[in-house]
Amino acid sequence: MVEFRHQFIMPFFRPNPRHLRSALASLMITSVLLPAMAGADVLYDGYSKILLDGQHVGFVILKYDFDVKKKEFSAEYFVKTDKRGGNVTESLRAKATETLKPISFQYTELAGDSTKTIDATFKGETMTAKVVENGKTQTLQKKAPKGTFLAIFLAYVMLQGKDGIKKGVKYNYQAIAEEDGGSYSGEAYIAGEEAILGINAFKVLNTFKGEQFVSYYTYKGEVIATRSPVKKMASELVANPTEATEGQVLNTKSLEQVFGTVPRGQDNPLSKRSLMPEAAPALSANKASDKSTDRSSDKVPAKPSTPTSTPGGP
Repeated sequence: MVEFRHQFIMPFFRPNPRHLRSALASLMITSVLLPAMAGADVLYDGYSKILLDGQHVGFVILKYDFDVKKKEFSAEYFVKTDKRGGNVTESLRAKATETLKPISFQYTELAGDSTKTIDATFKGETMTAKVVENGKTQTLQKKAPKGTFLAIFLAYVMLQGKDGIKKGVKYNYQAIAEEDGGSYSGEAYIAGEEAILGINAFKVLNTFKGEQFVSYYTYKGEVIATRSPVKKMASELVANPTEATEGQVLNTKSLEQVFGTVPRGQDNPLSKRSLMPEAAPALSANKASDKSTDRSSDKVPAKPSTPTSTPGGP
């Protein structure tokens, strides 16, 4: 079954605690410790609240970076739900080349008494993974079809695609589900544009691992919200981290293990909007008139930027 992580990240859910465990058993604690990234540009850093039938049952922290020197993308997430959400704790750390070919990922899940970790590396199109589940260890070696990418990077694969992210574009892709290391086919259709949480976003209809869900992305691939009406689940980006973590157990040491430090959650459109200064007082009629006739100092806004490299595409 598809995991919650897919709804949010590929941005995926379940209606009861057991299902949420595997549903969120694919979104985000880690027993695999990695050093914090240095010298990387933050592409996205945000906190989202997880809703089950309208109730706040947990939170997601998601962060994307691009290391200019190494020419590598990285992604990290952390998920925590309360009893209503299945008492799930999950984390993921993943790396990919500038063309989004997989390099490695480390996934960890703690759901009740069950634990699972996957430590995977890639050489060419072959993945080698060490899986430890409830104390039992096995090593997997799988060959992925050409063009396969890690599911966490779907938005950036679309951005680097021939048509980018725009209405009417459909992407058929092959992606690795980090929660089990399997390679699956998927489809992402950009149905249109609409305002979500006051942000203009693209509505993406996604099908992956037999599950359907809706994600909302900005033109830069920033996830704003996800919806799974059938399972009554959703995630929503918030401007302030406390809005997502309120009433939830927050272990800062676990966050430091995943992200290297406690994320600020400020590099996203909702937080940036909340930090903007309030509009200046209205000009007097005369001054307003003068302003309207003299536009010699106006600046043309910079054109939004997107990743410059061109991948093979999904």
